Amino acid sequence: MKGDFEQAVNNNEIIAYLKGEGDYFATEEFNMGYHSHIMNFMGMMGYLEDKEHPYQLLIKYFKLYLSSLKEDVLDAWSLFRNIACYYNLRKDNCYFFTQNEDLIDELTAEEKKKIGVLYRYLKENFDKVPGAAQMFPIEKQFGFTRKNGCRYDLFSF
Repeated sequence: MKGDFEQAVNNNEIIAYLKGEGDYFATEEFNMGYHSHIMNFMGMMGYLEDKEHPYQLLIKYFKLYLSSLKEDVLDAWSLFRNIACYYNLRKDNCYFFTQNEDLIDELTAEEKKKIGVLYRYLKENFDKVPGAAQMFPIEKQFGFTRKNGCRYDLFSF
């Protein structure tokens, strides 16, 4: 990855950063050559933790990102992975997260509905995700997110 989150903010490229596009594509040895969402999410959190009101900025940037997503396998997969990253880092009390704050609680009904639409779309089209054949089934992957503290069935929104 050539770009960091500060670059993404300065260049108005937050959406590209969270999707892992262009300079923001992050590879990781264990990710089979595909984009590593956790590396980008951790980079964003590292940047935000030094800012005033980091949680509010996270909400702002996540809503911007969410508003850009379409019914597309890569967009749906990106959303799925970014939400998984959020709960994984929150579970470990990394950065500025607290257990009584939940990003999903901050979303409007319409934003939650969009998550549900994209999660269901992903479930129906999971076989089209690059590398899906080598991954756990989508339901099992979501089970990890639930174990990490997501109290919502995001497929049902």
